[in-house]
Amino acid sequence: MNFWARDNRAGLSASQMATATRENHMSEHEYRDGEDVQTAIRSLFLGWAPERAEELEVLWQELSPKFQLTQNVHEGGHIVMEAGMYRYVRFNHRVLRAFWIAGYAAWEGFSAVQRSLARASTLDLESFRELIAAFEMVISSDSPELEPLPPGVSEPGSYVDKDQDMQGRAAGELTTIAVGWALLHEVRHLRHQREGTSADPYEADPINGRAEELSCDAFATRFLLERVEAYAQCTHEDLELVRRKRQLGIYFALFAMTLIAKDKWDDSNTHPALQTRILAVHEAMKPGVSMIALAISQVAFAALNTVWPKAPGAMSGVVAGGS
Repeated sequence: MNFWARDNRAGLSASQMATATRENHMSEHEYRDGEDVQTAIRSLFLGWAPERAEELEVLWQELSPKFQLTQNVHEGGHIVMEAGMYRYVRFNHRVLRAFWIAGYAAWEGFSAVQRSLARASTLDLESFRELIAAFEMVISSDSPELEPLPPGVSEPGSYVDKDQDMQGRAAGELTTIAVGWALLHEVRHLRHQREGTSADPYEADPINGRAEELSCDAFATRFLLERVEAYAQCTHEDLELVRRKRQLGIYFALFAMTLIAKDKWDDSNTHPALQTRILAVHEAMKPGVSMIALAISQVAFAALNTVWPKAPGAMSGVVAGGS
């Protein structure tokens, strides 16, 4: 299975991201939002959706987004991925490292089942469980960047040679797409704020807040998928491979969000249930749903369900159909 339909700039953006997001001993209330951070984020988007370059330029002119790398504990929160004040998107090193490990975990969950079926052997999820444990350590640690990565996991932003470690390369590239999707989600929040359609955080009825989250999920999904045909035609890549890879990256973002939200998967005052979001993203992918990407994600979530039985299923209720 070939997953290497990609734009060469994506590798550059991953290394830029890793360099730009090192904390450099920021004090408690500091953040970094220099040109290196802005360039890394723009390169991330362009690396995985170069066909949207013109739309990205318009988006930047319209919103003037400012991406800020915050402390690993910011205003009491460990996980920082948020948008506010009409132009600021804040995130921290912890959430990037968590997404990275989550991507490896999702890929290992799928790979473990695949190995078991190919060998007609008992399912071995030991490596998968180690990745989940490493993820939880990063989420809870006071110094997440010092927590050791499990064997076979490269440093965030570092792509291993696919000829030496195809599994690790797949996990790294898909995780980069996942992070891009999550940041695009936050960018849509900025547009809601500019349009005056953002939910009131003090509103008693949560319906508007939940609807806004689904709107942001749909925007990020469609931004990465709507013009894949143009990319494939320009690069002479196989359209189905391009679509499959981007959809897998989006599913991996949902997998990471599921890990982050452990035991808080139901509706909240601000967010719809994760199962609702997963199904809504699947709908936003239509009509070009890659059934291979869907199947891989279902297997990854099924592996998670063996470790966390109450976690959302990948696509519960989805009827097969697509490409």
